[in-house]
Amino acid sequence: MAIKRYAMKKHPNIYWYETKRGKRYSVRKQYRNAMGKDDWYSTSGFLNWQDAEQDLRKFETRLFDGSIATAERKQISLNNYFDQMAERKIRMGVWKNSTASTNKTYYNTHFRKSFGSQKIQKITRPQYQHFIDELVLSGSYTKSTLHRVDSLMQQTMNDAEINDVITKNKLRHIVITGGKPAKSQDLTKSDFDLFMKTAKEQLNKYEYAFIKLMTLGQRRGEMMGLRTKSSFTFQRDEVNKKDICGIKFYVARTANEPTGTGLKTESSYRTIWVAGEYVDLIKYAILYSNRILEDHNIEAPEDHFLWLNPKTGKPYHVQYTNTMMRRVSQKSGITIHPHLLRHYFATKARTEKLPETDVMHWLGHASITMTDSYTRETPEGAMGVFKGISKDI
Repeated sequence: MAIKRYAMKKHPNIYWYETKRGKRYSVRKQYRNAMGKDDWYSTSGFLNWQDAEQDLRKFETRLFDGSIATAERKQISLNNYFDQMAERKIRMGVWKNSTASTNKTYYNTHFRKSFGSQKIQKITRPQYQHFIDELVLSGSYTKSTLHRVDSLMQQTMNDAEINDVITKNKLRHIVITGGKPAKSQDLTKSDFDLFMKTAKEQLNKYEYAFIKLMTLGQRRGEMMGLRTKSSFTFQRDEVNKKDICGIKFYVARTANEPTGTGLKTESSYRTIWVAGEYVDLIKYAILYSNRILEDHNIEAPEDHFLWLNPKTGKPYHVQYTNTMMRRVSQKSGITIHPHLLRHYFATKARTEKLPETDVMHWLGHASITMTDSYTRETPEGAMGVFKGISKDI
């Protein structure tokens, strides 16, 4: 049973309570700890209130001169700090759910057990260098994965340095020598053509429209986030006497956000313009998507997700992109995954020497240089990219 304590009216943060040996006094004061969270300082067992108040004054002096915070920082473990950093970045929107999920997975896999219980101030450079070297020597990780693992540790340590939890990030500029070569992102024109020919033969027109639009180089989540009305603008190009369509990317569907979320970066919000077969396929896909809802006795809203499962009338699972492409890969003998099409588009655009800024906007990249990030895409620039790349896709 908890001891009942009574506040002393003229002595803030001092309490008295009864024991079998008589009256005793205690201290209880709330303060902000080194991690920036509310905490409590409490001591008890004093024979008189004067001793309790003296103890309180000593604590307040140490709190004021920073010695309490210094002592607390020495006790903060890497796990403590990472978990708090992650919580704040998620709360402030710095990390989207997909980013948070990926970073937590990397942290839990590589750091939670190996370094997590250690005091963050005690992690040494030789110790961490040995850890990275062992990952390299295991032969299990590509160079890019190793850099990503290290990047998460650096982000955590830099954050701790900024917030005065450590005096300096001693792990900065760690050496990563080796790592498995990454899977080839090369795709020849002949292999691409065979893959697309097989897709047209093996898939129905709705599915083929999906694959065909993926060749425009957008991210998988952006593709799955397309909606039947708000994502498309149809116009007539009177100069060239042809129909064109603007494709607006403003929402993404991911495994963590199946109902839709914002895009990866500010520069990801963009509109690209297409013509020819792409316009026809988009119009067909919209009609087919509405028909799927009708088949399930669902009144088609004016604006809904474009890519629906004909069997359920609900949006395809994000992973279905890979499933569909895997079917075509098996039939064609050419292994292509969604992100490879993005690489292919970027490579072909570079080969054709298209304006770098226009290609940057098309793909939703942040910058070629910092100056370029202040420009915005234009229909003319986007159509220039489409015209330059259309013969290759």
